[in-house]
Amino acid sequence: MIILDLEWNRGYDKKPIEEILHIGAVKIDHLGGPIVDTFNSYIKPVIHAKMDIGARKLPQLDDYRELGTTFPRAMKAFRAWCGDETEFGSWGGDDRRAIDQNCKYYRLPSFEMPVFHDLQRAYCHAVGADGQQIALWRAVDYHGIPDIFCYHDALHDAMYTALVCQCLLPEDLAWKPVKVKRGRRNITFSDLTYPKQPRRRIGPFVDPVAGASDRTARKPCCPICGEAVGISRWSYDPKCKPGQQVYYAPFRCSEHGYFLTRLTMAEMEDGTWWGRVTVPPLSEETVRQYTHIQQGETLICRAASNSKRRRRPRKKRSKKNDE
Repeated sequence: MIILDLEWNRGYDKKPIEEILHIGAVKIDHLGGPIVDTFNSYIKPVIHAKMDIGARKLPQLDDYRELGTTFPRAMKAFRAWCGDETEFGSWGGDDRRAIDQNCKYYRLPSFEMPVFHDLQRAYCHAVGADGQQIALWRAVDYHGIPDIFCYHDALHDAMYTALVCQCLLPEDLAWKPVKVKRGRRNITFSDLTYPKQPRRRIGPFVDPVAGASDRTARKPCCPICGEAVGISRWSYDPKCKPGQQVYYAPFRCSEHGYFLTRLTMAEMEDGTWWGRVTVPPLSEETVRQYTHIQQGETLICRAASNSKRRRRPRKKRSKKNDE
């Protein structure tokens, strides 16, 4: 099994790619076994002009710039090092997606991982924390593993992951969360007529989920009075054609009732995704399409799931006021 870890930079421009800066990996003979080999490669940043906040804090940032190779050369060396290995794992599933993005950007063959394990999810299941995302450093601290290496170094994090996951059993790797579909509520849509609404173009995005989570897509307006309404979840059909995705979501105007918003996402030749969002006419065909898609899957927008209320700090009462 190969346990890998990546460090990347998202940048501040409109290039929808998480540019990989560091590939680190370890080989183990079996789950819980010792580390038998390691791989480490720094990659020079060339895609984004600036580093995001997270990338600027990476401990090996100067090494990426001075000692880094190109991504195609790093991937060629990584493929050779992996050999015929078919089982892979990482702390979370984002690393797999980042490799696919970068390979597509550089027009390289996709990196095949026939068996892939989300070790963070498996670990959370093993310790009875299903549905949570335990940070790697917390797991290291919990097991009393000496943290002699710095975190956010791809090779070091891969080594820590291998040590933490020695407690996992095969059933932990095979476990997958059960998707619970919430009951659908019946909605009575507005019977008011309105003119054809414009379609707003949004993009580019790294994937359709990023487009559905975009603020513009999540803020439809009432087609009659223009009131902006926020939505937090979409209904979609997971069996759409490759390179396409259609989302529907109902929203309610406080004065004119319920309407539908539709988001259509399409993949371009360069691998980016662009979308068009509109409020379609409430015809029988539109409602039928929405009813059909309702039987599919539900996407909770990232922005809505990650939002937290910011509380203003309390002002300390002065002694003068108390007197």
